[in-house]
Amino acid sequence: MQASDIYEMAERTRLHPAVPDEVRSHFAMAQNLLAYSWYCYPFNVAAELHAYISVEFALRVRLAAPASRNFQSLLKDAMSTGLITSSGFTYGRDPERQVYPPNTQVPPRNAQVEDYATTIAEAMRSLRNDLAHGTNMLHMKGGTVLLVCSELINQLFEPRGV
Repeated sequence: MQASDIYEMAERTRLHPAVPDEVRSHFAMAQNLLAYSWYCYPFNVAAELHAYISVEFALRVRLAAPASRNFQSLLKDAMSTGLITSSGFTYGRDPERQVYPPNTQVPPRNAQVEDYATTIAEAMRSLRNDLAHGTNMLHMKGGTVLLVCSELINQLFEPRGV
C-alpha cells in the first residue's frame, strides 16, 4: 500500500451536494484523518471514530433531534421512516465501489443478510461504542468504514420524490 492508495480511499468517500455544509465539514475531518493515517497509523482508527460521530451528527441534523437522543434510537428512527434502506449501501455489493486495502479479507460477493441496513446499523453502533469507550485497537479498515458512513449520510439527505 502507498500513500496514494490511502488518499484515494479518502477521496472516494464523497458526500453529495444535498448534504448540509455543517455535516460535510464535520465528515471532512474523518476524511483528513484517513488521508494522514499514512503518516500516523493510529489516525486510521481516529478517522473511523470521527466518521461514526459524523453519522450521529447527521442523524441529529436530519431528524432535528435533541442532544439527549442516543445513537441507537436515532438509527432506528431513520430506518423506520425509510431514510436509511438496505439498497442505499454498496459495501459488499458493488465491487466497483469497494475500497479494501490490499491483502484484506473481502466478504464473499453473494453474501446476503436478511436486512442489510439493520446489520450495518447494529455493527456501526457497536463499533462506535467500542471506540468511544476506549480501545487500543489498531487496524487499516478506515477506508471501508468511511465509505459505509458516507453512504448512510448520503441516504439521509437524498432528495425525495414528491
